[in-house]
Amino acid sequence: MITRKSTNSIVILGLALIFIILGLSNVLFLIMGIIIAGSFIFISGAEGIYGLFFMLPFSPIMKLAPGGNTFFNILIAVYILRMIFLNQKTKMTLYQILSILALIIFSLLNTGDSSLIKLVELVIYFVLAFLVMNTKDNIKVRKLLMFFVAGIIIASVLGSFSDLIPGLSGFMQETRIKLEDGDVIGRFSGIQTNPNFYTMDITIAIAALLYMIGMKKHRWYDYVLVIILLGFGILSLSLSFMLAMGVVFILYLIFKIVQLTKLSFDVNVISRGIIFIALTLFIISEISNLPYMNIYFQRLGIGNFVDQSLSDLTTGRSDIWSDYLSLYLSDWRIFLVGVGYSVEAYNLRQAHNYFLELLVHLGVIGTILYFNVLNSIFKPFSMKIKGRMLCLLPLAALIFRGFGINLFFRENFIFYLIICALIMADNDSIGDLRIPRNGAADEK
Repeated sequence: MITRKSTNSIVILGLALIFIILGLSNVLFLIMGIIIAGSFIFISGAEGIYGLFFMLPFSPIMKLAPGGNTFFNILIAVYILRMIFLNQKTKMTLYQILSILALIIFSLLNTGDSSLIKLVELVIYFVLAFLVMNTKDNIKVRKLLMFFVAGIIIASVLGSFSDLIPGLSGFMQETRIKLEDGDVIGRFSGIQTNPNFYTMDITIAIAALLYMIGMKKHRWYDYVLVIILLGFGILSLSLSFMLAMGVVFILYLIFKIVQLTKLSFDVNVISRGIIFIALTLFIISEISNLPYMNIYFQRLGIGNFVDQSLSDLTTGRSDIWSDYLSLYLSDWRIFLVGVGYSVEAYNLRQAHNYFLELLVHLGVIGTILYFNVLNSIFKPFSMKIKGRMLCLLPLAALIFRGFGINLFFRENFIFYLIICALIMADNDSIGDLRIPRNGAADEK
């Protein structure tokens, strides 16, 4: 059951969201919504991270105008200031401080004035991760996940009825693709303009829910949430999303099969395993018959695979990757220290590859310093991976999607890493998640 404290949180955040939606047509309501959300985060202390995860999917509309800066960063600033000045448990190790200072010094020596704002934002996201992970004992990973999933689903529903919400359609720019038969079809992306960024949220959420299900830390409605999220994701027509989901479900099945082989030959266990695998195969076969799946098959080139070029198979990404690799290998200085936080001077499009982004922007040296910061953030806590391989599922999904999407400068990326790290550190026993018969249990 959901506790009274959780209910109060939902009510306050829901009120903030209502004002933010009204703010699409009147900026005063937007300001009021930000104030309410910021107050909740400030008062909640370490648990204010739940509010940030709930509001994250709405960051594209927390603006004065389309394309402007999002007020979501104000909420992040509120959380950071609250934790630094008013939380006695907040602390940073010397290793963490030196790691981020090394990256800052490197960046200052290798970037222009116009890119300093990107460096500042990057540091803010790192500081947020420092504060969250250093107070992780006060954060319940399941509760955080539920707030994040609720935000994604509500934002998706709003996107579905955008024509009925004054001012919302102005923030949305539908992406379209042209099919082989000449038809043009729109790609759903909730309240965002980019289906790939939209489905990135969904990818991490589904992977985290599958961890909960696989480790028997779930509730019955987790299955429903997976289906709902998967349905919205399919509507995006994102090829990278579907490939990622294929990888995630295959890894999940492998874990369950390996788990079954380690159990005694209990008839009930074996029968449940057979039923689960058969049900999964049935669902996959039914999904493949959906009209939308034909579009995915067209994008994959199924039926004329031999005639497909690498550019066709990667929906044009390989051409962009080639341009980035050519630039990266064209100069030893770029190879070592990158081009800084801006590639506008090189007339390059978005890399559509997180790892190529890092190499071109930071070079080998900067990339090492960057990953050293990430290591300093997420290393200090203990992880018990043995027997819990499913805890790596969100991280595997993030790495796989990273080969086809920009993540370097997106605030969402650090939130994804926080989910991955908290799940890897989630050592609560299954018994701790059971609901007593009197129903008086905290939501995990």
